[in-house]
Amino acid sequence: MTIPSFPSLSSRAFITGLVSALLISALTGQSKPEAAQAEQQPKTSSTTIAGPASVLKITTRLVIVDVVATDRKGSPVTDLKQDEFRLMEDGKEERVRVFSFQNMSANAESEPAQPAPVDPPLPPNVVTNIRRFARTGPLNVLLLDGLNTRMNNQQYAKTQLIEFLKKLPADQPIAVYLLGTRLHLLQDFTSDPAVLKDVLLHLKEFRSPLMDNAAGGPEKFWMEGMPLLPEIKRRVLEFQQETESDQVDQRVSTTMAALNSLARTLAGYPGRKNLIWVSENIPITIVPNKVPHGESADRARRTYDQIVASTASLLTDAQIAVYPVDARALVNSDLFNPAAEYDARGDRNGSSGPQMGRAMDDTANELMAARGAMQEIAEDTGGRAYYNRNDIGNAIRLSIEDGSTYYTLGYYPENKSWDSRFRKTSVKVTRPGVTVRYRLGYFAMDPERYAKENVQRRDAEFSGALSPEVPISTGLHFMAGILQPSLKTDSKTVINFSIEAQALSFSAGDAGKKRASVQCAVRVFSKKGPSQPLKTEAYDIDADLPPESYSKVMKTGLPCRTTLDLPAGEYVLRLGVRDNRTGLIGTANAQLVVPNASEPSSKAADSKP
Repeated sequence: MTIPSFPSLSSRAFITGLVSALLISALTGQSKPEAAQAEQQPKTSSTTIAGPASVLKITTRLVIVDVVATDRKGSPVTDLKQDEFRLMEDGKEERVRVFSFQNMSANAESEPAQPAPVDPPLPPNVVTNIRRFARTGPLNVLLLDGLNTRMNNQQYAKTQLIEFLKKLPADQPIAVYLLGTRLHLLQDFTSDPAVLKDVLLHLKEFRSPLMDNAAGGPEKFWMEGMPLLPEIKRRVLEFQQETESDQVDQRVSTTMAALNSLARTLAGYPGRKNLIWVSENIPITIVPNKVPHGESADRARRTYDQIVASTASLLTDAQIAVYPVDARALVNSDLFNPAAEYDARGDRNGSSGPQMGRAMDDTANELMAARGAMQEIAEDTGGRAYYNRNDIGNAIRLSIEDGSTYYTLGYYPENKSWDSRFRKTSVKVTRPGVTVRYRLGYFAMDPERYAKENVQRRDAEFSGALSPEVPISTGLHFMAGILQPSLKTDSKTVINFSIEAQALSFSAGDAGKKRASVQCAVRVFSKKGPSQPLKTEAYDIDADLPPESYSKVMKTGLPCRTTLDLPAGEYVLRLGVRDNRTGLIGTANAQLVVPNASEPSSKAADSKP
């Protein structure tokens, strides 16, 4: 994880400051820029904010590396000291500036549970994406992958998960997501096994539209017993291979988009997050086994190293360690499945040639690709892969335990050139017999690289985050107060944003001023069915702010305002903010009721953000 160095500020103090700022803004009507209108994509305008606001230039980065240490028996080592670690970047030793140890299992046994402090409720008509979940250690996210998993394996994994919940460790918050044609949040973080069990009991298996034989069981090769000419048979096999490769392309794209969305969703939670990914997984490289060689084989071959590396970078930046768990449990070739219809010679479906070798090769290639992908993403992010085992529930338990006992090392890289290249990190301990696992490195991204990317690509990413069907993003914290139409607001709905200034990227301006570029947006949907947006309002702030206002911005956030001109009705609002330099995104949902103009003004207070 690469994070800026800035003064610490408790979330409670920040929330208090933001709420105060929003209430003052609501009462005084300050910060009233006009918002441009758009139907689908936000249009933008710019302004320079002067007065009570300031910014902070961030140039120093702290790189965080979580390290899991085990002995020869695989048990966690819990008594290592800072001077026993050696941390290197690209082969050069770095000075460890931050060191801590987390051992949740020991804490749970030695310390009685303490009631978590309760934050005061938000005022009416105020919403936020600041997650106020009480936590005492790493968060665990369970991703059930229906897109890349056949239904019979989903059913087996579900049964194992329900058994696991009977022995769920105390104080282990878990959130549950489902990956289908998009990412679904089934249950936000909870430590209540009954709630989690109820979610799984009501979960139906998802039939992937991008997998052959999505229901599972032995595959039926319909062509094997047909008397086809060799050339026709070869062309049919080529078409089948290319079709399967195109399906994998779509699965890779959807899966990586889901993982990217998860990274944005979890980025605002401090500390380590363990992503337990129950799936058959997807291959990084497709090696065609139906087409022997030649141009057709080259067309069918796919590699995904670059997209996987980019996704792994987003996950590690959000301090997410991935623990893939193979939903297939122990796997044998279909050759040994009585339902596969092989005869005594190893022929299948009445074909004229032996199919034994091909069946075993197909299974071996599929397992090699899937497990290779599992192993790679686990190693890249500092997690661990579990496969070729029937006890899926126990694998999930081991994942949680493994990710709950670790050391955190932080350093400021000596290499200050942010050239977007991958930098390899390595950790060693001087104590004999200790094995360590950690993320293998990070991409030294220019903090303003996002501003240099294609505008259409940036807008498409932000537009996707503004969909209410996408889990909220926490990479950029904000609060927003919603003011109902009134004479003071020119009969329009006003949304006052207050954005956490510490997470923004600032640059130096003239006369000691600091600059930031932020976009705030509101997308409107009908409450009856949020299928198509009714309206999008967006506003760009190019702030050029004096340094003397720094302390106030640190307490109250950077202000932004948008307005909505809506007829009477009930609406769902998707609120979003984005740092235009770094691409950090924050989103939240709100409900809005716009009363008829003839109704009493007190009706406006019924708005439910």
